[in-house]
Amino acid sequence: MPEILPFKGIIYNKDKVGDISKVVAPPYDVISPSQQDFYYKLHPYNIIRIILGKEEPGNNLEKNKYIRAKEFFREWLSQGVLIKEKIPSIYVYYQKYTVEGEVFERKGFISLMRLEDFSSGSVFPHEEVFPEPQMDRLRLLRSCNANFSAIFSLFSDPERKIDSLCKEEEIIFEFEDFDGINHRLSAIRDSGLIKEICSLMREKRIFIADGHHRYLTCLRFREEMKKKTGFPAGIDYTMVYFLNMDSGSVTILPVHRLIGGLEQDELEKIARGMEEFFQGKPFGRFEEEEDGTYRSFLSMVKNSNIPGMYTRKGGYFLLLPKRDELFSGKIKSAVLDNILKKIIKRKINIHFTTSSFEAVEKVNKGEFQIAFFLPPTKVEEVKNVALAGKKMPPKSTYFYPKLLSGLLIRDLEDAVKSGI
Repeated sequence: MPEILPFKGIIYNKDKVGDISKVVAPPYDVISPSQQDFYYKLHPYNIIRIILGKEEPGNNLEKNKYIRAKEFFREWLSQGVLIKEKIPSIYVYYQKYTVEGEVFERKGFISLMRLEDFSSGSVFPHEEVFPEPQMDRLRLLRSCNANFSAIFSLFSDPERKIDSLCKEEEIIFEFEDFDGINHRLSAIRDSGLIKEICSLMREKRIFIADGHHRYLTCLRFREEMKKKTGFPAGIDYTMVYFLNMDSGSVTILPVHRLIGGLEQDELEKIARGMEEFFQGKPFGRFEEEEDGTYRSFLSMVKNSNIPGMYTRKGGYFLLLPKRDELFSGKIKSAVLDNILKKIIKRKINIHFTTSSFEAVEKVNKGEFQIAFFLPPTKVEEVKNVALAGKKMPPKSTYFYPKLLSGLLIRDLEDAVKSGI
C-alpha cells in the first residue's frame, strides 16, 4: 500500500517576485504556443521557462531548453527567488472554481509518495499515454532532478477521515488566477497530524487522474539512476496531490474530438459507418453559443450520456446507438475512437478540446470537418476501469481545474526521511 511522507517544499519568494499568479502556470501539456508566449512575457521568473522552455537556434546536447531549465532552477534557488521550507510538511491545496455557473470547492493535499510499479496493486493508471511527452518529461527530469508540479491522484475515503485532518494551519499563498480560479496553499506542520494522515493513507489504493506521463517518467528515471552511482537521494519518491473521490468535489469535463484532413470518400465512409452503429437524431443548425437549441443539444449529450456530432453541412445530431450493447459497460470515448479506427484505416488528424463552442467554431471555419461531442466521464468509470486493469484512450478525461505548476516544487536532491 502507498507510503507517503512530508517534505520541505520549494516555494516562490513573494518578496522577490511579487504577485504569485504571475509566476505560476498550468501544466505543460495544456499550454498552447500562444499561451507559452503569454507566460514568457508575464514575468521573468515564470515557471514556464522551466516546464516548457522555448527552442532556440543552435541548440545541441550541451545547450538546449532542458539545460536552460536546470540553470534557471538552480540560479533562482541561489538568488532567493525560490526558497526552501525549513520544516517537512504536508501541503493542503484548496481551489474554488465555477463550471456552467455553479461554484465548486476542492481541497486535497500534496506530499511525497514512494514510487510503485503498476503491478504492485497500490497505484492504478486509467488512461493510455503518448510516447512523445514521456521522453520530453524524462529529459527535463534528468536535467533538473526536481518535480515542478504534482501528479494528480484520487483515493477513496467515504467517511472523509483524511479530509477532516487536512487542516489549513499556515497559509502560504492565496490568489486568483487569470481564469478566475481561487488557489490557496497551506502547510500542515503538526507532526501528530502528519503521522495520522500518513498512517491512514497506507490503507488506500491510488488512482492516477492527471500525470500518467510524469509518473511513468519517474519510474523510468528511477531505474536509470539506480544503475549509476551518486543518484539523487529522493529518487524513490515523487510529489503527488491526493483528492478524495468521495468528497463530491471531483469535476471531470468532457473531451470532444475534432476530425480533419479527410478526403471526400473518407467523409462518406464516416457517414456510412456512423449509420451502421447509430441512429442520428437531427437537431438542426444554430450558430450562437447562447442559442437555446444549442444548449438543449449539449444538455442531451451530457445528461443522456449519448455522443453527438456536428458538420457544417448537416448540422447537429445525437448519435443514438442502434444496439443496446454498443455502450453497455463501456467508455464512450473508447467506443467512438474504435469505430473511427475501423472506418478510416490510417492515422487521422484529431484535435481534442473541452470547449463545445470551440469545436463548432473550428468546423465552421473549415479547420476541421467533423466535431464529435462526448459526455463527461464519471469518476466511478475511472475507478472501475483502473481496477479492471484496463485503460481508456488518451484524452478521455479532463480533470478540472488543473493543478498549477510552480506553486510547490520538490528537489530530488533532498534526502527523504521516513520513520515519522
